[in-house]
Amino acid sequence: MNGHADGPELSAYLDGALSPEPRARVELHMSSCADCRAELDSLRHMKLALSAAPRKAMPADLALALERRFVEGAAAPWYAAFTRPVIWAPAGALALATFAVSLWLRSAATLDEIPLEPLLAAHARYSAEALVPEDNLVASNYSDQLSDLGDAPDYE
Repeated sequence: MNGHADGPELSAYLDGALSPEPRARVELHMSSCADCRAELDSLRHMKLALSAAPRKAMPADLALALERRFVEGAAAPWYAAFTRPVIWAPAGALALATFAVSLWLRSAATLDEIPLEPLLAAHARYSAEALVPEDNLVASNYSDQLSDLGDAPDYE
């Protein structure tokens, strides 16, 4: 080994979980390193102390709560998570905010628009009553005016 055996390797050696090759390397290193032997003895002492510690029984209400949560919870239908208010409260707030913003944007857009129907009706009425002569309408003779300009000589 290049350096000392690290903690997880010593713990695996103590538990007998090392394969033969790493186990032989640790044993070879332990024969010449007093620090690693002291660490191994410390780990062995801690393992014995923990195994001798008194064990307490789990309270019955905790065992039932854990069983309900992990055993019976696994059998719950897939949609059970969506029936909790934890999901619906933020989703409802987001839907309400989206609705309010869409109403506000719709009302703001209609304030800027000029209704076209009254203008078209007025144009049709004025044209029908001949209050505006046809030859003076901008849309009726604009093409003619452009073609007349094309025939004019250029004065530069």
